Amino acid sequence: MNEIIFYFLLGGIIFVVLFAVLSVLIKKVKKYLIRKGRIKRPTSFLCLDGDKVRSKGELIIDNHLNRLGINHIYEKKINVNGKPIKCDWYLPDYKAYIEYWGFYGKLYERRKQEKIKLYKKRKLKLISIEDIMFEDIYQNLEYELTRNLESELIQVKYCSNCGEKLDERFY
Repeated sequence: MNEIIFYFLLGGIIFVVLFAVLSVLIKKVKKYLIRKGRIKRPTSFLCLDGDKVRSKGELIIDNHLNRLGINHIYEKKINVNGKPIKCDWYLPDYKAYIEYWGFYGKLYERRKQEKIKLYKKRKLKLISIEDIMFEDIYQNLEYELTRNLESELIQVKYCSNCGEKLDERFY
């Protein structure tokens, strides 16, 4: 009788160990197959001025800042009330910051609100660029820059489709 119980327990232990090993192995194979089948996309984009940005939206904004001749620093780290944060762009000539809010979701929205509060607490100039503004990003970005920087910074208009400079017929 003791021998039967021994073999029964031994079989149970072997089953549990094999089950655990197989489940780990199956998870690793799944992970590999998912990674292997994933479409490769660029994770950074090179701008006209040499900056490397993380999204196509940031690429368009950075290139337009460059086209307008606005001195800018991409992803400058700043310390706001003891919290280190990265701004998307810092405009040193105007002591202003630009944030491009290009994602959606609860966590991203919460982080966005936290960052906006930090900018307000420290009384820093913040120019927010929302994803909806890409319907006509050149006009919208120029409007936001002119409004927030309180200057006649922008005199030139650009085509919303191709980014080419428009002539005086379109003013």
